[in-house]
Amino acid sequence: MKNFVFGVLMLVVGFVSAQNSQELFQEGNQYYQEENYLKAIQSYKNIVKKDEVSSELYFNLANAYYKINKMAEAIYYYEKALQLNPTNKDAQLNLAYANRGIIDSIKSVPKSVFEKLNDNLQTLLSYNQWALASVILSLTAGCIWILFFFSIKPATKKMFFTLSIIFTIACCGSLAITMQQYHYTKNTVYAIVFAEEVIIRNAPRETASEVFILHQGTKLKVLDEVGTWQKIKISDGQIGWVDKKLIKKL
Repeated sequence: MKNFVFGVLMLVVGFVSAQNSQELFQEGNQYYQEENYLKAIQSYKNIVKKDEVSSELYFNLANAYYKINKMAEAIYYYEKALQLNPTNKDAQLNLAYANRGIIDSIKSVPKSVFEKLNDNLQTLLSYNQWALASVILSLTAGCIWILFFFSIKPATKKMFFTLSIIFTIACCGSLAITMQQYHYTKNTVYAIVFAEEVIIRNAPRETASEVFILHQGTKLKVLDEVGTWQKIKISDGQIGWVDKKLIKKL
């Protein structure tokens, strides 16, 4: 009986929490429409504190920061929106606009064919969506194999055999992409510069030589960490060390 009551209470709490988050989201949207961007940000952030995030929530939060010209925060939340949904075209477009508003204009190192393909796959589907595609393809392939084994007519058997091979190969390919995307997502860490100006040094200490300077809103790839210092890499291939309190990991 106690377990039953506890379960009911948990359902009620979950329902109320979801309802409150929806109300906060609508409240934030209303503030945004009224051009009260600071209050909109507060409403959206109250949802973030509840860990009930979504690509749409981060996108709206980024838009609100963009409107008050806080580019580092805007870029950070556009990137967060794309982490949850790489196919969010609006976030991709607005991120491009936001990046034009930062000081640093860093040229990217030319990418290999494999890296370009990987980038295209990332923006096509998230690894969760690729995993779902793998499941659907595997079930379809299984059904077609069953039809193949129970078919009697040679022409029909040949057709099902061909289709089963195609779907099996597609399933294996989708599964390979899923695993690669999952590994990339979990092992690749990026961050955004939040300080107005950051000195990148050649070693993890304050007395080390200056390598280059970055500014607010620039995206970094985090490679390693030593104490309060993080080894970073920017899109043109340069590497250095930065105090981690000056950047914010995505």
